[in-house]
Amino acid sequence: MQTLRMLVGAVVAALFLMAVALSLVLGFGAPPLWTVVVLLALGVGAHLALDRVGYRVAAISPSLSAEEARAAAVRAFQSSLMRRLAIAESVAILGLLLAFAGGHTVLVYDLGAAISVLLLALHVWPSLRTIDRVVGALERDGADTGLRGLMGFGGTAGGAVTPPD
Repeated sequence: MQTLRMLVGAVVAALFLMAVALSLVLGFGAPPLWTVVVLLALGVGAHLALDRVGYRVAAISPSLSAEEARAAAVRAFQSSLMRRLAIAESVAILGLLLAFAGGHTVLVYDLGAAISVLLLALHVWPSLRTIDRVVGALERDGADTGLRGLMGFGGTAGGAVTPPD
């Protein structure tokens, strides 16, 4: 869990460092309206994509042993987290392209990075909500993956996630 949070935190930090570097290269002029509209539309599209495909994982078979189910669940969670990270970060990357192609202002990138940080916080950061969404998909056929406990949260299969004591 800590490693995954460090990974997401490093991506967020890199987005901020890129903004600082770009502020030295690009100006601070007003961004063209079309770039703002494009980035907002990309943000909405990324959110919808994250919601629809970002949490998709194959259900774990109830016939697997507890150890095999835990290992498969961890792999599936990490894979879905990386997919969600890539989708969320894509808005900042496109913001970088638009900052150079449309307006030559760091504020275009800043908007894309801000949208990405919001998406990272909402869909990628390993939290109660993101873990519960993946666990629900993994355990939909009745398997007990134990993923909640492995990620530092209590709860039983199919039940609500509860924070540790």
